[in-house]
Amino acid sequence: MTEHEGNYFEKGLRLLEAGEFDGAVALFDSAIKLGLGDIAEIYLCRGGAQAALGRPQAALESVNAALEIEPYLAAAYLERGNLQIRQRNIEAAVNDYTMAIHIEPAFDEAYFSRALAYEERKRYAEAEADLTRALDLNPNLLAAYEARGRARAAQFKFDDAIADLSAYLRSGGGRQFDNHSETQGYLLILRAQRLLLRLIPGVGRRG
Repeated sequence: MTEHEGNYFEKGLRLLEAGEFDGAVALFDSAIKLGLGDIAEIYLCRGGAQAALGRPQAALESVNAALEIEPYLAAAYLERGNLQIRQRNIEAAVNDYTMAIHIEPAFDEAYFSRALAYEERKRYAEAEADLTRALDLNPNLLAAYEARGRARAAQFKFDDAIADLSAYLRSGGGRQFDNHSETQGYLLILRAQRLLLRLIPGVGRRG
């Protein structure tokens, strides 16, 4: 990597992290034109900046370019899956997340993202399994507790769902993701549903 190419890429990364996406795209373009270094990674970063700018087609083209150069770049499949989700291409997103996991079996973020896609398709058991795997890999992935709570509640596993949502709130997830009150309200509903099931066996269960 030349000094100039490295400077373009590194400066682009700093702008990306600072939320200055137009400037980041321009610097990544310059790095790509020089043609040296990890071009697949540069395309991927450019795709992330373009996605943040609300340019999904341009972002998809950048990610696809990254994968043409490096077909086993797990992070690119994750990013493409995220782009597919935004365009409501859920099954395509699942396929991309699955490929990311195939390449990198310990990719907790890919398991988490695939779980959310499964949830969109009401495939709650599969979502729960992926969230459990994500938490095994990264116990600090707080959002996975909240998501697994939803998946378990959808399967009428109220005790487990309440435990997950309670753990999420205790760990500060509600404050981190600004949904503390919403989650507390959901917990109250689940506790009421659990009580109803205990008082009237069979109510609320799937036949």
